Amino acid sequence: MRGVARFSVPLLATLVLTACGGGGHDKLASKVHGYNVSDQPAPPAQQIFRRRLAMSPRTIDPTLATGIPAYNVVQDLFEGLVTLGPDGKIRPGVASSWDISADGTTYTFHLRAGARWSNGQPVTAGDFVYAWRREVDPKTGAEYAQSFSPVVNANAIIDGKKPPDTLGVSAIDPHTLKVQLTERTPYFLVMLYNDYCMPLYKPAVQKWGDAWTRPQHMVSNGPFKLTQWVINGHLTLSKNPYYWDASHVRLQREIDYPISERSSALSRYLADDLDFVDEPAFPASDVKWLEKMLGKQVQVSPYYATAFLGMLVHKKPFDSRDLRLALTMVLNRKVLSNQLMGGLSLPAYSLFPPLPGYTQHLPAWAHWSMQKRLATARRLYHQAGYSKAHPLKVELLYMTEGVQTRNYMEAVVTMWNQALGSDITLRNEQWKVMLQDIQYHNADLYWSSWVGDYPAPYTFAQQFVKGFAMNYGSYDKPSYQTAVAAAIAAPDKASRYAAYGRGEDVLNHDVPFIPLYHYKAAELVKPYVAGVQPNVVALHLARYIWIRKHSVQGS
Repeated sequence: MRGVARFSVPLLATLVLTACGGGGHDKLASKVHGYNVSDQPAPPAQQIFRRRLAMSPRTIDPTLATGIPAYNVVQDLFEGLVTLGPDGKIRPGVASSWDISADGTTYTFHLRAGARWSNGQPVTAGDFVYAWRREVDPKTGAEYAQSFSPVVNANAIIDGKKPPDTLGVSAIDPHTLKVQLTERTPYFLVMLYNDYCMPLYKPAVQKWGDAWTRPQHMVSNGPFKLTQWVINGHLTLSKNPYYWDASHVRLQREIDYPISERSSALSRYLADDLDFVDEPAFPASDVKWLEKMLGKQVQVSPYYATAFLGMLVHKKPFDSRDLRLALTMVLNRKVLSNQLMGGLSLPAYSLFPPLPGYTQHLPAWAHWSMQKRLATARRLYHQAGYSKAHPLKVELLYMTEGVQTRNYMEAVVTMWNQALGSDITLRNEQWKVMLQDIQYHNADLYWSSWVGDYPAPYTFAQQFVKGFAMNYGSYDKPSYQTAVAAAIAAPDKASRYAAYGRGEDVLNHDVPFIPLYHYKAAELVKPYVAGVQPNVVALHLARYIWIRKHSVQGS
């Protein structure tokens, strides 16, 4: 294995990377095999796809699932009205077609007659009505409920003012679904491939309750069905023979292995235990070596995601804008991204990642020299009431993921403590525990990240909208809410993006979060795996993936 990387900050604006140990690359390289690969598909018995998940999903209930690991699994088990192609673009799913009214507020979806659940029963419009009502029902506690806010009565239902059956969605007949929106919502169609928009098989949910997601009880409508879930271990998905497009699905099985340590995932990939390792696939310090050794098996591409630090802005100490601004100014993001992450990220100074057609709005200080930023940050820190004699004392909570993550967090804290004289310490927890602490406001300062549900600014903007379940910092600024509302109601892309820009300006001023970096997707794909195509949402549906005939060279 590679030696552990150590990071130190001898100067305020300088970070020096040193690697200890030796010979690790040679040991790993000895495991790497070359392959003889054919353009022909392997026989069905060999159509098995072994994939790494960054961690074990907390749940794979589409209504309640959060996080990328659950997202990847649910996307192969279920299918919404629309789905994504391998290029990340929208394609018809359960709905073969749809009509949109002239004013953009009424959608009529025409469902495929051949759509079936994994038990052979037909997928109907009523299955979507049931699932969407369950999503917005406050008794369910779904964190993505606010995503349905464009649908008539959704907000009133979420607030407990109206019953779920008043939601603006109805089954005209078993194969026709009508959705009524409060106003034109340009991103509505593209959001429908997400987990929280999937249909549900009501008899299974009602009969088994929370246990309905167990393999022996789950009924799904996607290309695969769940056949095994080992506690704290792997999940096995098998081809669903009732899927409407099953004849074009070549994989017979998908096996998902939760492996949180990137170094462990890399070792198992090189040992041929895995066929695919998704983002993040490997420690950033290994990218150059891996590209040299594995060539095209290393795939690095833009990814619509941002990492940031969240804060409870409604309570001390982070109710002080001066303090929040001081903390974000101090961080040298270029050094953090380039030296600690091996160039596998882009320094982030605002919320929205790069998106074609949208111009990022950056705070003025992002263009300042580090010297000016540090001087201003120290002044703000003192204005907030802190000094060497009275330092800021707080914990930064982050996820237990591996050496690189800890090194990054240590570097962030060191930059703060050395530049400002603060006394900020680290606390790490397993992902599920950390998420629970954040949800229950048991963390004043915490690491977080957001992967866009679809390539549009609103998927990021909603995090700071009042009432959104995952607005964990409880941020509420009327001018921001007004800007986002204007963006949603805008009649064209130019005015919509202008409104989002105004919203981003408000966030840059208020600093309700500390942006760290925009992601790049770093993935590993075996040369015999076909159908994996880089896309901005880094989603690779197993329905498009297949295994080529291959053999190990020299065997």
